[in-house]
Amino acid sequence: MQDAVIIGAGLAGCSLAIRLSAQGWKTVLIDRQYFPRHKPCGEFLSPEARETLASLGVAEAVERMEPNPIHRARLVLRHGQVLEAALPGTGWGISRYTLDAGLHRAAREAGVEIRDATTVTSIHAREGGGGYIVGTRTGGLSDTLEARTVIAAWGCHRRPDLIDYEEVGQDGHAYIGIKTHMTGLAGTEAVELYLVPGGYIGIAPVEAGIYNVAALLRRDRLKGAGVKMKELLEFAASGNPLLARRLSEGTPTDGTLTSTAPVYLSHRPQPWRMIPHAGDACAMIPPLFGDGMSAALRSGILCASFADRYLRGELSMKDWERLYIEAVHREFSGILRKGRYLQAISGRPSAGRILSGFARLFPPVADSLVKATRLKNTMS
Repeated sequence: MQDAVIIGAGLAGCSLAIRLSAQGWKTVLIDRQYFPRHKPCGEFLSPEARETLASLGVAEAVERMEPNPIHRARLVLRHGQVLEAALPGTGWGISRYTLDAGLHRAAREAGVEIRDATTVTSIHAREGGGGYIVGTRTGGLSDTLEARTVIAAWGCHRRPDLIDYEEVGQDGHAYIGIKTHMTGLAGTEAVELYLVPGGYIGIAPVEAGIYNVAALLRRDRLKGAGVKMKELLEFAASGNPLLARRLSEGTPTDGTLTSTAPVYLSHRPQPWRMIPHAGDACAMIPPLFGDGMSAALRSGILCASFADRYLRGELSMKDWERLYIEAVHREFSGILRKGRYLQAISGRPSAGRILSGFARLFPPVADSLVKATRLKNTMS
């Protein structure tokens, strides 16, 4: 009997597994893909994310991976207006390929059993209560695991084969996420976010002189743009002349172009549906915030704090559900609420005039936007 089975070995799943295993619980981390691999992601760790990594005991290990230090945030509007502000500390640009590999090493060193290339096929409560039976399939071979608790950290993709999801808490639009690495782009001090029709494209300098280019685009705005990911990215970039010019200077890196769809942005967190959810499975933070990786890491640690109390017998499952839902809403509802407002503004053709007008009238507006989109420093 395992103490915890965590489904999804990304940032939330890894932070959750590392914390639970360090607390002495037998933990299995499952993912249906091999690691490391390239994933659609902004690949920017905010100063707040660095504190979270320190609380897990892995900040020094990540620093040895030589992430690119980032000190400023730059928002480039569609018609050329630029808002720029200093970050409240030093962020890191680091590829998910490198970071995930490091977190998996840390999880194994903490005693986590990792099963990649493994699909979860079923989750059932054990007869008489007291845990779950998890069905898995690896390379055509079926197996089962018994666990006292099961936690979903499988990212933004739903698993309707496992859980009956309600159509609530989303902005109603389906997006596609695209990511590629490039070389030859200038500038290493800022993380950049460019508004384009129907979404955003971000550029972040990561390790080894590489730049991550990541897009989140509404699928209904891409009709007629082609079917290949490269064509979709070029079509979207053409909606922001400064971005198109910037990307024309770079060279894509072979083997790094990847995508995910559909992606739905959350209006409010959904932390519990049959089992607890963490990371993007709980709430998909708008990319406009640049704090998605921090949110994923912190939601894993937050979930681990209640899972630990449940496994120790200090909380019933009902108490865990109630307290975890309350804690997630306190932690994330604020930035999701602000996200609705900024998302609505950024999607309008007049977004540039609105935001640049504010910037002229109130020069600190860029700094205020950066502060408004940060998670509070509550990790210890």
